[in-house]
Amino acid sequence: MAGEGQLRDFIEDLGPGQVVGRQALGARCLGEIQLSLSHTKGYLEVEVIRAKDLKAKQGSKAIPAPYVKLYLVNGKRCIEKAKTLMARKTLDPFYQQLLAFKENCRGCILQVTVWGDYGRIEGKKVFMGIAQIVLDELDLNQMVFGWYKLFDTQALVSGAPSLALSRRSSATSLDSFKI
Repeated sequence: MAGEGQLRDFIEDLGPGQVVGRQALGARCLGEIQLSLSHTKGYLEVEVIRAKDLKAKQGSKAIPAPYVKLYLVNGKRCIEKAKTLMARKTLDPFYQQLLAFKENCRGCILQVTVWGDYGRIEGKKVFMGIAQIVLDELDLNQMVFGWYKLFDTQALVSGAPSLALSRRSSATSLDSFKI
């Protein structure tokens, strides 16, 4: 993972602790999400503040109601998960929701996924982007704020045993983390 993590130098404006795979070099950014992270009273607290410039499903005239799922991943195991409420139909949602994780976050990666609910007319919930954050790279004794770029699953760090998502399609690989 060390070689993959060095790609941060080639991709502008990644968030604090964010890692990407080499496929991110040619990948289109699917939007950004603003988070604050801190370790308070023994808990990892993540505030999902807002997202911007999300991309709607190709070919759809409808605007989704986006929501965010957070996974605390240790090795290949999701040890805890949380999700926000849906925002109104928008591509620039405002959440300002605080989510707390009680499990020990040492050695963990926080995976942040954005999903869009298109309702009954368009079908179902659609994957809109993902960001990965190595928590051990952050000083969580102080609040850490950042904008994190969202990518498709092909831009994830590959080959690292500490990641739960593989290079399979987003629908297949994310199903095991349903909330």
